[in-house]
Amino acid sequence: MTQINIKNLTFGYDGSSYKLFDNITMTLDSDWKLALAGRNGRGKTTFLRLLRGELPYEGTITGVPSASLFPNDGDTLAPDWRVRKELNLMQADPDIMYRPFDTLSGGERTKLMLARLFSEDGIYPMIDEPTNHLDRVGREAVAKYLASKDGFILISHDRNFLDLCTDHTLMITKTGFELTSTVFSTWWENNETRMESERAKNDQLKKEMSAIDEAMKKNARWSSKAESYKNRGKAPGKVAEDHFRRAYEAEKARKLMSAAKNLERRNERKLEEKQSLLKDLERSEKLKITGTEHHSKTPIIFKDLTLMRGSNVVISGFDLEACRGEKISFQGPNGCGKSTLLKFILGQGVEEGVDFFGDIYFAQGLKISYVSQETSWLSGTLLDIAMLRGADKTQFSTILIKMGFDPEMLKRDASTLSLGQKKCVMIALSLCEQADLYIWDEPLNYIDIYMRKEIERLVRDSDITLLFVEHDKAFCEAVADREIVL
Repeated sequence: MTQINIKNLTFGYDGSSYKLFDNITMTLDSDWKLALAGRNGRGKTTFLRLLRGELPYEGTITGVPSASLFPNDGDTLAPDWRVRKELNLMQADPDIMYRPFDTLSGGERTKLMLARLFSEDGIYPMIDEPTNHLDRVGREAVAKYLASKDGFILISHDRNFLDLCTDHTLMITKTGFELTSTVFSTWWENNETRMESERAKNDQLKKEMSAIDEAMKKNARWSSKAESYKNRGKAPGKVAEDHFRRAYEAEKARKLMSAAKNLERRNERKLEEKQSLLKDLERSEKLKITGTEHHSKTPIIFKDLTLMRGSNVVISGFDLEACRGEKISFQGPNGCGKSTLLKFILGQGVEEGVDFFGDIYFAQGLKISYVSQETSWLSGTLLDIAMLRGADKTQFSTILIKMGFDPEMLKRDASTLSLGQKKCVMIALSLCEQADLYIWDEPLNYIDIYMRKEIERLVRDSDITLLFVEHDKAFCEAVADREIVL
């Protein structure tokens, strides 16, 4: 067991006055199965780099064991039998270690890199987003594999995956870090309860602040009245007024002014105290989606559909009847044809290089909105992308700002965005489109947990028709009306 001691850690990127981490002090145990979670842009990967000594910082970090990072396609000095053993534990074909790395599927690469990582002796694994190329079965196999290991730190946005393989949670929040000896879902539930309580307190504080503000306005009216008393003797026709009357008015004005100033100071102090009590809560702005109501109650019907690419059968004997307003989740192992099926539907019966057999029906005039796995097609500024897609710029900008973008980012080129931010752009484009059918292919890859929860609420509360592929089990269970396994 090694303790990692972090004291007064402060870090910000060159050229920015914003401190990503400010005066952070905590102790971590290298034997923990530690989940590192938080919103996109909060510095999860940066934190791993700081632990590895790759970036300059203020403060001290001591006790970090010799660390090895995932992803890393480098080889290992461990004997082949150990790598094969680790691959077997993940239910992977051990022979993939002998194949050229660039010929492996995304899931095979993930498992091989993890096998190499854990076949080394005396290293502390730092694992950054291992689930993006794994199907649901693969995620469960890797989660079970990691749960059998001791001592690692893991970044992931998949809630179910984190719960299966970690025992401590380190959350990066708006105000710093929160460390708990619980799985992520327990932290989330406790945090939601706490946030609800804080929101109620905030609402009460805002009411009290409003009352104080009204009192200050009233006080201003008193001050004005006192001033009028003080100046009364100077009005035309009042010069010969009785001396004692003027003295009485002056004393009355002085007392009113003094009381007004004292009350103003007290109210200002109260307002400052109340303002300091307000919590800067983690906000997830509510998104909206408005689909159209197509005239057909069953926009898609397939009977005994077969899809072939050349002489290879991709899908065989497939039946589907999608009803209006239904959310259907397509599941199955990598390579079973899920994306091919979605692209076939997107092309409404046509996909390049794919032949089909069977009975198919698409309702006439079906308008489809599509979110693909790939983000590489995004180029140009975000507002230019919105224009080319035919999206309303104001609506598009509003959605992205609700997703955590700032107005300056809307002018940036898409190539400068993180993968998570690019996925947000694609989802925002889809939300701008009024469609009869929404097709989303792994929409949550790289999306943070807070935004996943909001997209989950958005879909669950809407009456859109949605066909989707997604390996986040918690999301699928929350939104899908039914699941079809290919």
